[in-house]
Amino acid sequence: MKNLYIFDFDGTLVNTFYDSVLSYNKALKKHNLPQYEYDKLEDIDYTDFVNSMTHDEKVLNTYKEIYETSKKENTLPYPGVVKVLLKLIDNGKELAICSNRIENQLISLTEKLFPEIEFKYIIGYIPNEGFKPNPSVMNRILDNVNYPKEDIVYIGDKKTDIITAQNVEVDAVIVTWGQGEKEAYNDEYPIKVLNKVEELLEI
Repeated sequence: MKNLYIFDFDGTLVNTFYDSVLSYNKALKKHNLPQYEYDKLEDIDYTDFVNSMTHDEKVLNTYKEIYETSKKENTLPYPGVVKVLLKLIDNGKELAICSNRIENQLISLTEKLFPEIEFKYIIGYIPNEGFKPNPSVMNRILDNVNYPKEDIVYIGDKKTDIITAQNVEVDAVIVTWGQGEKEAYNDEYPIKVLNKVEELLEI
């Protein structure tokens, strides 16, 4: 049984993808460039969108500015996530977040989207420090808990999350409802690949 559940944020707990697409298109429009075309936001393939993104730093900086100041009205927990997190807490589990999202933004979004959830740690990117899968990020949590590593699990949706777990020698679980990829789903390291949020209760 696991006692400390550490979660990735984007694509694992929260769907942040739609607001990213909308902000990116606003940036393209501002630079008089063709926008990324789609019929419905929910039908966009994440990998296709990422592969289509420009490498123009001016556009990307504009995108970042637009995204960071947007209301993020489409950024919401995945269906069932809040209910499952509350159940985990009721079962005596401790929760934490470890993400590459800028830490102050991560804390703000977490407080907004999960007001009823107590996360023991909310760890994000701090300027001039490492990104996942650098173990220094996860170690900001692990260095302050008393659980043996076999009682800890890191839950994410991408290969980066798997490598992060490997680098600190904790088990990994991969979810398929986020922004993941077949490379992660087929990796041999995760102890489970979850297709439904409720399966978190079975770890």
